[in-house]
Amino acid sequence: MKFHLTLFRAIALCVLTIFLSNTVFAQPDALWTKTFGGSDSDYGHSVQQTSDGGYIITGSTKSYGAGGSDVWLIKTDASGDTIWTKTFGGSDSYVGYSVQQTSDGGYIITGVTYSYGASGSDVWLIKTDALGDILWTETFGGNNFDRGSSVQQTSDNGYIITGYTYSYGTGSYDVWLIKTDASGDTIWTKTFGGSDSDNGHSVQQTSDGGYIITGSTQSYGAGSDDVWLIKTGTSGDTIWTKTFGGSDSDNGHSVQQTSDGGYIITGSTKSYGAGSYDVWLIKTDASGDTIWTKTQVGFNFWAG
Repeated sequence: MKFHLTLFRAIALCVLTIFLSNTVFAQPDALWTKTFGGSDSDYGHSVQQTSDGGYIITGSTKSYGAGGSDVWLIKTDASGDTIWTKTFGGSDSYVGYSVQQTSDGGYIITGVTYSYGASGSDVWLIKTDALGDILWTETFGGNNFDRGSSVQQTSDNGYIITGYTYSYGTGSYDVWLIKTDASGDTIWTKTFGGSDSDNGHSVQQTSDGGYIITGSTQSYGAGSDDVWLIKTGTSGDTIWTKTFGGSDSDNGHSVQQTSDGGYIITGSTKSYGAGSYDVWLIKTDASGDTIWTKTQVGFNFWAG
């Protein structure tokens, strides 16, 4: 009887292993993949599905355009085939880090420019029409290094941008939050940070009209870098902040408000998980308190 029970357990374990291999660890089948680029270095940093079922991509290209690297905007159909592409830039370096389709069917892009603006690098905001032709551009920055990492159209048809600034604030780099009107003119700006380097990577307007930002902080938290979550009111004033991380390097790259009023953050962690850097997923309630976290590396589904 003991032998039969042991055999049953062994068979059950094998069946469970096969099931997990075909479900939990199964990789999705690609419907299609596309590549875009030329003989030099080209990068994609942001993609969004558009109202026609296609996609809009931004990043940078050294293969095309006028300078060392140019902002690259690529419009595809639903199958990923190119409809049109546009480059924006001059004789120096430019990168697009975030793109979103706007309510008029055009596009808003933020990134960095080394040629236009005040000095060093500046936040670059580009508004295009539906065909990718420039309607206007704005730069934001001072005499040092500033970058736009994320942009979203707001409920008043203006724009909210986050990134970092070395020109303003209190530390080496500070999180920078910029609110503009529909023409890209500044309504207000806010900086968040301490004596060390702090960066904003993602911003979204929340259901209460305020904003949620994620990024990284070296000024606060437990490690060399911690995930930083900042909740503001409608005027960008801080309501609360939270840090997540351990003794090593942890970063927040994207944040979204969830249907329950809380937040979901993804980024990377070197403090937890199984590898050097693992994907980190953090779910919080509406006050930014952790509900659960998960780490993922390769097939290590159970890590974290």
